[in-house]
Amino acid sequence: MTHAAPVDAQATHKVSDKSDVLIIGSGYAGWQVAEAVRQEMPEAEITLITADDGIVYPKPSLSMALRQDRTAEDLKELSAAQKSAELNIGVKTLTRVMSVSQTYKKVLTTRGNFYYDKLIIATGAKALKPQIAGDSAHEMVTLNDLPSYRRFRETIETIDHITIIGGGLIGTEMAEDIAAAGKSVTLMVREDQLMPGMLPEPIAEDLADKIRKQGVDIQFGQTVEIMNGSQGDYQLTLGNSETMQTGMVLSAIGIAPNTGLAEKLELEIGRGIKINEFCQTSNPDVYAIGDCAESSAGVQAFLEPIRRQAKTIAAHLKGRKDLPFHAVSPLIKTKTSTLSIMLSLPLGANDQESWVTETDIGENHKLVYKDNEDHLLGFAVSGALVNQANNLYKEVTENAA
Repeated sequence: MTHAAPVDAQATHKVSDKSDVLIIGSGYAGWQVAEAVRQEMPEAEITLITADDGIVYPKPSLSMALRQDRTAEDLKELSAAQKSAELNIGVKTLTRVMSVSQTYKKVLTTRGNFYYDKLIIATGAKALKPQIAGDSAHEMVTLNDLPSYRRFRETIETIDHITIIGGGLIGTEMAEDIAAAGKSVTLMVREDQLMPGMLPEPIAEDLADKIRKQGVDIQFGQTVEIMNGSQGDYQLTLGNSETMQTGMVLSAIGIAPNTGLAEKLELEIGRGIKINEFCQTSNPDVYAIGDCAESSAGVQAFLEPIRRQAKTIAAHLKGRKDLPFHAVSPLIKTKTSTLSIMLSLPLGANDQESWVTETDIGENHKLVYKDNEDHLLGFAVSGALVNQANNLYKEVTENAA
């Protein structure tokens, strides 16, 4: 491998066109793996390429930033230049990948060619939008990164009512966040409960009651079929043929892994880029991490798996095979201020019948998910019982080992 000369911690590392490790993507996964590789390989030449400005910010904060009155600038932690100096790596921002040659290990971009020994894909995922008709359907917005939050924050100043499509984790958190900021909110949920496939019914029902008391109009079993009008004044036609007016339509129906680069490399793709226990793709010199990667347990779009994937990749690049990535159910804490909720779901579980209620006192719920031998596989706790979550999660991970 080539060796990078030491540089001052405050200096910007020169971007090399030949890298030991080339990372594409500057989201949480990209920066996490850059940190892990630098820690494991202090002398390696590392380059990170990103299509955006590379700003480091806490993405989970996007769904609660409005109620905290935080602007996009407030969320910024470090610039790409500051982070690259901290890690002593080269960073090329505002640079799009045009094509990739596996034969020559070359990435052709809008700002030159970059050669690599090992390539790490950290391209994340894109926010999905429902397919609806109408002359304004293209004006539906999503909130999946800092630039989209900046635009959202600017637009919402002159809007009184927002319609959110999607009652999953993000849609629910955003409905509460926007309502807490003083806006009128309608939440369109295709299913018959909040966070279907994630929350057991008793907690979902309690959460819905609390969010309604905050002023959110939750429409279960409802869809938006047509969107007409212009910004600030849209007319929506719903699945039951009723119409309503709204100032903005926000899609929160989920994300889809960005696999475009993997397609250029002709890698094996399922829902995401398929990876093995060392996060290698079907090309052993190419790794994938984060929301774009699919392990044997599927795509895990949470921070905890990304941190472990980063450590796995760094160790494997160093020649170690003692830190394989094994998907485990993450511990999830929702950002719903009206009701504290923490849970861990068995991987692939989506069966309401398997939840067993152990405690049901007011807003304090404890439900467990066990196998036939009474081993704890998952749990969901709310209210004051969230203080049991860490001990319960320890038991879950021990049983999964």
